Amino acid sequence: MKKNSMIITIIIIVLILVLIWIYFAMKNGQNNNVPAQTQTSQSNTTTPQLFSDSPLSQNAYLISTATYDANTQKALTGFTVTKNTLADGSMQVTLNAQIPGYQTQTYIVKPGEKLYFIEGMQGDDSGNTDKNGIDDSAILVDTSGYIVVQ
Repeated sequence: MKKNSMIITIIIIVLILVLIWIYFAMKNGQNNNVPAQTQTSQSNTTTPQLFSDSPLSQNAYLISTATYDANTQKALTGFTVTKNTLADGSMQVTLNAQIPGYQTQTYIVKPGEKLYFIEGMQGDDSGNTDKNGIDDSAILVDTSGYIVVQ
């Protein structure tokens, strides 16, 4: 009986994480038709949320850095990352989809901001493939540690 309760609890937690991911994926997807050169980050107009308080921070990998550790590289399975420094000092980070069904994503990271890749369930990554791209997204965090809505 105790084992069944534990399984149900795990399923509920996974479902909550997937719903949170879908919410952020939909938010990030709203600007997909805007050319990358004109995309800018905006302050969150709803209640600001500290990234460190978000459940997504537990599965976050910093990708606005020069190098990645082995865990970050594994989380990025299905994407290649391209970075370009813009004239204003911002960095354009593009997650290039390598698997059919995935979507290429572009972010503008201003100086002091951080871009994290969220891998909801790394267990679905195997070798050079990711069986479920629905749990993969990125979140931009401002200089104060708050999630930025793009």
